[in-house]
Parts: sequence; structure tokens; C-alpha cells
Amino acid sequence: MAIDKSIITPAEASETVQAGFDFVKGILPFSNVFPMQSNDGLWTVTWTPNVQNEAVNPMRRRALDAEIGHVSHSTASREMHTGLLPLSGMDHITERDMSMHATDKTWLRNAAEEGFERLGRMAAVTLEIESINAFVSGKIGINENGIDNTYSFGRPTKQQSQSPAAKWNVATADITADIDGWNQTIRKNGGRVCHAAFTTSAVIDALRTNDLIRAYTYQTSAELAPPRVTREQVFAYLESNCGLTDVRMVDVMYEDLELDNGFKMNTDLSTLIPDKTFVMLPSFNDPTLGFTADGPTAEGADPAYELNKTVNRGMVGALLLHEAPANYDMWVNGSALPVLVDAVSTFEADVL
Repeated sequence: MAIDKSIITPAEASETVQAGFDFVKGILPFSNVFPMQSNDGLWTVTWTPNVQNEAVNPMRRRALDAEIGHVSHSTASREMHTGLLPLSGMDHITERDMSMHATDKTWLRNAAEEGFERLGRMAAVTLEIESINAFVSGKIGINENGIDNTYSFGRPTKQQSQSPAAKWNVATADITADIDGWNQTIRKNGGRVCHAAFTTSAVIDALRTNDLIRAYTYQTSAELAPPRVTREQVFAYLESNCGLTDVRMVDVMYEDLELDNGFKMNTDLSTLIPDKTFVMLPSFNDPTLGFTADGPTAEGADPAYELNKTVNRGMVGALLLHEAPANYDMWVNGSALPVLVDAVSTFEADVL
């Protein structure tokens, strides 16, 4: 097996992979929350999470000539480290294809470009799934191809899988008190107040019959108000009464993605984001919330690939020729990981 540069060079293949990756990464809902950030060619990613500040004790006075003991204090390490893992894929130009198109360089080039772009898109989908996991569970678990690893971002226990005083499909649920209480918990743990949230259409539709929201919307008692409000009126209540100025239904966002861009993620969103999910965060456009570490590859540093990268980062690709049986592999490799830096400023509740 050898690199074949006669059909498409590694530099061209890598450019095609990156284009497919960038397109999909750019249109996916969590692209702004975890923007790509160079890891400066390093395999270890480092970040500084938001943790509680050290409490400062008052100093004690003493009488003249009197002894006094040393102060006691504790320090917390703010810096966190973790290693990156390869993100790889392979597509195929088969022996049958070769028998029909072995001398047709144009066909082979087109097939390779389609394969490389497809693999780049697949890499972006993987990072989107991992970004969702980071928010919903406060960690990313990887268990495949010999890897069994969990990246935990240190979300406090009392900010994960919490339940409201009454489930939100109960008409009398006090959602304002719930959200206010959750923000207080975040603040006590050293986090920032949340002004954004993502959830599902099932949660928003459950709130359409909530007594508080109906009474507020129609400026009357719950007994006299119409039986339900619109989704837009639910959003208006959450903004006016709970300070959540940007609430998104993730399942609808992915449906719109398919309708508007013709792109669909081949994954079970109901498993990634169960109907009961309600996640709060400071903002969807907060540059301090997190990032996607864009790490190195062995190929990026290998002169045989002729990539000449100033910084070893990004997706790479190469067309590999097999002599017997005759076929091609489209090899794509990268190393990237979403990092939830400010996990303490996020909150996940199961509200249904």
C-alpha cells in the first residue's frame, strides 16, 4: 500500500476533506458554542476551567511582643489537561470500480473527491455529537475501536440530571421558581447566571398548558385563560420572567437543518437529547464557554505527504493504492475534541 499522488495529491485531498468538514461544522447548531481552536500542534490540550475562588480569611491582631501562628489556606489547581485521540475514517474505490475505470483518471479523481468530502462531513458530525454529550451529560464518553475513555469537564453534581419541584407537564409547575433556584445553585458554585437554554419541542409544548404562563400571557387567572398558549408565547414568558433570552428547541433545529440545507445527521437524536432535557448556559455565542481543540496528525508532520503545514492541525487525507487486489483507500485523519471549559456555568435538568 502506497500513497498515490497521480490521481489526487495529499494536499488536494486534505483540502477537500477540510472543505467538507468546514461546511458541515459551520451549519451545525453547536458550531458557535465550540468553535475550532488550534492546539498549536500538541497532542495534549490544556484549559483553565471556571472554579470557585479561594476564600480569604481575615487576619488576626496580636498584642505587642505576642507570638501568632501561621495562617492556613488551601489552593486549587485551575489548569486541566487531557490527551487528544485520532479521529479517522476510510472510504473505498473497489476492485470492481478499478476494473471498469482503471485508466479513467477523471472518474477516479471525482470518486476520490466525493469520498474525501463525505469523510470530512462525517468528522464534523462526530464532533457535533460529542458537543451535545458535553452539554447534556457534562462529559464525553468514547468506547469504540479499542478506546474506552471518558472526558469529564467537572460539572458539579447538583447541576446535572436535576429534577424540578414538579415536572413541567404538570399545569401547576412553578417553572420560574425552578429556573431561579437553578441559577442560584450555579452562582453558589462559582458559575455565571444563564441567559440561554436548549431543550426539545416536547418540553416547550408541555409548557403551553402551564397555569403561570397562561395567566401571564392573557393577563387573567389560570381559570379564565384559554387552555394553551403558542410556543412563541412560552419563549416570551421565559425571557420576561426567567431571564432566558435565547431558548432553542434542538430537535426542531436539526429538522430545519435538513429542510434548509438538505443535510441530516444519521444518529438517534432522541437518545442524544431525550425529550425531558433542559440545559441552561450563559449564551450560545460565549467565547469563554468552550472550544474545539484542533490537534495534530502524524501525516501532517510526514514529508511524504508534502503538506508543509505551518502548524500541524486540521484534517488530512490521502489516496492509498493497493496492488493486489487492485483498489484504492481514501484515508482521512485528524485529532479534535470539544472542550466544555466553563461547565460550572451550565445546568442540566430532566423536566418531564
